[in-house]
Amino acid sequence: MSIFVAVNIIIISAIFAVACPLATYTFTLATFGLTHVLTELHYVNNRFHQRLGNSLRLRISQLLLLVICFRSLQVFGLIPNWISIALELSCVVGLVALVIPILAKKNWRLGVFATLLCIILAVGIFWSATLTLLLFAILHNITPVGFIAEKLRGWQRNRALFACTVVFFLIPLVILSGIPYDFLSSMGLVTLEASLFPTGGLEFHLGAFVPKQLHNPVIAIHAFSAGVFLQSMHYAVVIGVLPKWENTNQFRTNNDFLKNYDKKQFRWFVTFLSALFFVGFTISFTNTRAVYGIVAAVHAWVEIPILLLALAIPEESKVNS
Repeated sequence: MSIFVAVNIIIISAIFAVACPLATYTFTLATFGLTHVLTELHYVNNRFHQRLGNSLRLRISQLLLLVICFRSLQVFGLIPNWISIALELSCVVGLVALVIPILAKKNWRLGVFATLLCIILAVGIFWSATLTLLLFAILHNITPVGFIAEKLRGWQRNRALFACTVVFFLIPLVILSGIPYDFLSSMGLVTLEASLFPTGGLEFHLGAFVPKQLHNPVIAIHAFSAGVFLQSMHYAVVIGVLPKWENTNQFRTNNDFLKNYDKKQFRWFVTFLSALFFVGFTISFTNTRAVYGIVAAVHAWVEIPILLLALAIPEESKVNS
C-alpha cells in the first residue's frame, strides 16, 4: 500500500466517520467485518503458531471454545447477557494467566504486567463486566500497532509507530474534540442518521463504542465517530497490510493438515463467507451482528496472550510444551 493511498484512506475514513458515522459503521462492519476477522486469525496462526508449544495451544483453544460457548448461549437467549459477559471475561483472565509463568521466566516486568492485567480484568468483572467488555473491545482496535511493532525493526519500525501514533491516537482525539464535527456541520455535510441498511437510529448503536452512561451528552456522537474511525483503520491495516507479511511456506510447514492449502483458495473462502454475512446484514443487521460477535470474540481475545508472548519470545524461538 503506497503512502499516497494510505493517506487518502485515512482522510476519507475520518471524514466519513464524522459526517455519517452510522452509515460508515454499519457499512464497514457488514462489508469488511468478517473479512478482517478471518484475515487476522490467519495472520496470527501463520505468524505465531510455531512459537507456541502444543500444550499451550491446547489450553488456549479450550478457553476459546468456552468463549464461543458462552457467546452462543447469549446470542440464542439461553443465559442473560450479564452472566455470559462475566463468564467470557473470566476466560480472558484465564488466557492471560496461562502466559504469566512464561513471561515471568523471560522477563519479570512482563510477568508483573500480565498479573496486573489479570487483576484489572478481575476487578472489572465485579465492578462492571459490561463496561469492561466495551473498553477492551475498543482497545482491540489498536492491536495492529502491536503486530507492527512485533514485525518491523529499525527505522521502518520507528516510522511505522510514528504513523500509528497519528492514526490510532492523535486523529481519534481530534475527532473526540468535536472540531471536525463542527466544521463539517457548518457546511451541512453531517447526516447522523443516514444508513445503507435498516439498522434503526444512531442511538441503537452508540453502545458499540460509548458507555451507556454517556449516551445523552453531545460527546457521545464524537466518541462514536472516533470509535468508527478506529475500527475503519483497524480493518485497513489487517486487510491491507498483514497479508503481505505472511510466510505461506512456513504456514504449510507448521500445519500438516493444510499442506495442500493455497492462499488463493483462502481468499475465495473468505470472500464467499463475507458475501454471505453481507447478505445477512442487509436482511437483519442486529441478528447477523450478534452471530458475527461470536467469531469476533475469538479473534479479539486470542490476541491478548499472543501479543504478550510476542514481547518475550523472539520469532525464531518456541515455548516449551
